[in-house]
Amino acid sequence: MLLALQFFSINDLVLAPICFFLLWMIVRNRANNCADPFLKKLYYKGYYFKIVCVLAFTFVTEFVFHGGDTALYYQGVKDLRNALNDDFNFAGNIIKTLKLDIDNPLTPYFYYDNYEHDFTYNYMLSPSNFFVPRLGLIPGYLFFDNYLCINMVFGFFAFGGAIRLFKSFYHFFPKYGKELAVAVIFLPSVGFWSAGLLKDPICFGSIGYILYALINIFIKKTNYKSSIAWIVICGFMIYHIKVYILLVLILAVFIWLFAETNKLIADRTLRGVFSFFTLIISMLVGVLMLNYFTSQEAAQQYKLDTLMDKTEYQRKVLEDLAANGVELGSNFSMNTSNPALLAGNSLVATFFRPFPWEISSPAMAFSAIEALIFLYLVLNFFFRRGFKKFFNIIFKDPRLLMSFVFAVVFGLAVGASTANFGALSRYKIPCMPFFAITVLLSYKAVNLPYPKFLTNIINRVTR
Repeated sequence: MLLALQFFSINDLVLAPICFFLLWMIVRNRANNCADPFLKKLYYKGYYFKIVCVLAFTFVTEFVFHGGDTALYYQGVKDLRNALNDDFNFAGNIIKTLKLDIDNPLTPYFYYDNYEHDFTYNYMLSPSNFFVPRLGLIPGYLFFDNYLCINMVFGFFAFGGAIRLFKSFYHFFPKYGKELAVAVIFLPSVGFWSAGLLKDPICFGSIGYILYALINIFIKKTNYKSSIAWIVICGFMIYHIKVYILLVLILAVFIWLFAETNKLIADRTLRGVFSFFTLIISMLVGVLMLNYFTSQEAAQQYKLDTLMDKTEYQRKVLEDLAANGVELGSNFSMNTSNPALLAGNSLVATFFRPFPWEISSPAMAFSAIEALIFLYLVLNFFFRRGFKKFFNIIFKDPRLLMSFVFAVVFGLAVGASTANFGALSRYKIPCMPFFAITVLLSYKAVNLPYPKFLTNIINRVTR
């Protein structure tokens, strides 16, 4: 039984407005400190959009998905709360425990919590899974285990990261605030999947905080202490939840910083030589860091050979199920083990699928519409300005290069290692704003007008 709890409760009528107001006060404080009227308005509109996403996520979780991962995380929060209610000294165990095992004093609270087949206990054997209820315990304590309020707090953290990700690019592209707002804050899939008690809001929000902190340190040269603190805190969370995100982000940032340095060289020949060596250095640094991080226990599953084996295994399992007449639903297969074809199919799956004929549920329809828009935008650019022009623009601008590298490498990783469109729609949200930024600003770089429908969307969302 995956849903042993009801997410909506009578307490929502009291606790949810209180939580909404407290978070709104934080937004108002930040907005009032903004000199830019567009950014000030964006704080409020972005917050209201996130609350709508939280309500939608909570509704869909209970009445459409009937539980799922978020139900197990919520049960984990309640189990930890029960442990603290019995003995507050368990707080030390909660802080120090990375994952459950049979000898842990917290285990009985997860093992006997009314879930059939000990789902909660088995799920928390993974360190990345156990990390989520440990974080959820904080808003759980503040709002008496109210699921809607916990979702609000998780969604608010993701919103804070989105605002900082927007401000990071807005610093470099102040004329394109509307496009950046749509790409970073108002993408429906990103807003929805970063609005609840899941790993995804934590990881997505952390990316924004880290990138903004790096810009404060290396570009603006301000707020060093707080920026370093955010990098340490958010880096720690990503490492223990989804370390591959940290690996891709580090690689993209290295390439960005090298490219920024390269721009300062006036001599064209010297700049070309420096570009060649920085590319080699970036690749070496990426390989060394990949080997170092994936040698740790938390990251061994993300080694390249492990990923390839996992992908091949998933492909064979799906083929066997299909051969036996099993209905696969939203599952899909790459139908290849060739590395080059696998890379191409992975990118297509991440950014442009599901195709309209692959829709198998109402939830997938929204993902398909968003994917279809991106596919149209990319093909429209290629036909009207050329394939080569697209990449010329990207490699001339270090910020777009960083976005492109992060989007493509991340898209390859999740596309190749995921065999279900529902799961992929969640896993891919960290790279979608970067991909959207790359596409939208490429249009601006060559003065290519957006399709009329997109212009209307941008104007309506940001007016």
